[in-house]
Amino acid sequence: MNNLTNNIQPTSSINIPIETPQQNWKVKVVKEGKTPFVLFDNWYTPNEEKNIWKELDWYSSQDSIERAENTFVATYDDGRPKSKASRFHIQEYFTEAGKRRSHIFNYMYKQRTPEFHSIVGEIKPYCNSFFATNSDATLISYYEDSEYYEPHYDNYAWSMLIWFVREPKLFNGGDFYFPDSKQKVKLKRNRAIFFPSMLEHGVSPVKMKTEPKEVGYGRYTITHFYISMPAGNIRV
Repeated sequence: MNNLTNNIQPTSSINIPIETPQQNWKVKVVKEGKTPFVLFDNWYTPNEEKNIWKELDWYSSQDSIERAENTFVATYDDGRPKSKASRFHIQEYFTEAGKRRSHIFNYMYKQRTPEFHSIVGEIKPYCNSFFATNSDATLISYYEDSEYYEPHYDNYAWSMLIWFVREPKLFNGGDFYFPDSKQKVKLKRNRAIFFPSMLEHGVSPVKMKTEPKEVGYGRYTITHFYISMPAGNIRV
């Protein structure tokens, strides 16, 4: 992995105060073989990470958590869901103007920086489909004991998954993998993976070592999807 340390200025127009971030990304670019992807460790700065935890805990305290089998999710041919996990559709909590109150949405400034685009640009020609995107969607997934996501693909251009887990970790498993190349990416706190959505990917079962006393000690994933939409349907 290469270390990338930059002063990256936020490019979004937001009203809540955020730091002038000093990024300390550790970046690994895989551009050969069947499954090109970029891996980022230290995706959020320490202050950003604290703010994200506050937001995740707030969602976990709400009644709007959904089981994957009861919402839109990848399925087998017979309609059975490939996922056993919970989901938060955080866009339902905010108007477009209200999104500026969400740290998760505000910290998407990172994907708009020249530094991020330069890194993704190493994965040719797949990078072109990301550069052409003009819309995005966000989802939070949460896994506890015996929950998983069987191999599937996403109906978007690119997917970014950002993993959160409390330490010390109360479970084993929950790792990410690409079945076509048999590549496995170990679950790690504040680690992000960015890849073309058409690549099949999955999450191995989470096995709790002890019963958590409250929600939030399993495996969180913040997922940002990127897609190119017709001009009349662009969502900002």
